Amino acid sequence: MLKKITSLCTTLCLSIALILPVSAPVSASGTLSPDTIVTKENVNQVVEYLGLDPRDLKKANASDESVTVTVGELQQVINQLKQAPKEVTSTENLNVIAPLASSDFCTGLKMLYYTTNLGGSFELSYEVAANYSWNKFTSVNNATVSVIDNDDNLLTTFTISSREVGAKVISSGAKVELTAKVKVDSWLSVGNVGIIKVMTTSVNTSKEWNTTQAGIPMCV
Repeated sequence: MLKKITSLCTTLCLSIALILPVSAPVSASGTLSPDTIVTKENVNQVVEYLGLDPRDLKKANASDESVTVTVGELQQVINQLKQAPKEVTSTENLNVIAPLASSDFCTGLKMLYYTTNLGGSFELSYEVAANYSWNKFTSVNNATVSVIDNDDNLLTTFTISSREVGAKVISSGAKVELTAKVKVDSWLSVGNVGIIKVMTTSVNTSKEWNTTQAGIPMCV
């Protein structure tokens, strides 16, 4: 009798298990929508939903609670940033020379300026300090680079993560040549919680100035 009761209970339990529906696991991003506001509580979930790594999130020490952003707004900015190529080359675009002051000196220092024309959310601005004497360049003191934010979107920021910038006198003093390899990180502001890196762009730049472009005084 005991065996029959045990067998009956086993059969009933199996029948109930087969009849009752099995709940599917809920996706971590299943509760999010484009209208979801990013908060400190859901930020890791949002970052994963956007295809980024929460470990890369740099949280702000202090935050403005009045600043709000939605998942949809962040997704739109990410899509825009990722349209840019990961590597670009800039060569011989129009350069801007500092206004020339009237001078009778045939020896001096000339600042050379060059801004890339990448057509994206940022540009790179270069400065080269070159010495000249009697219609020729003689040496280069320094070459620097900075990033210009062309984007009026308050959710994006651009920083230089690495740079190799150099300049030298070539062609027996007739020219100054600039070469540079710069990596620029694109950052996304995640509401009032912090910022996270979206991508890195490598920019290779080469530029030459001759004495005429640089505005070297003609001395005879």
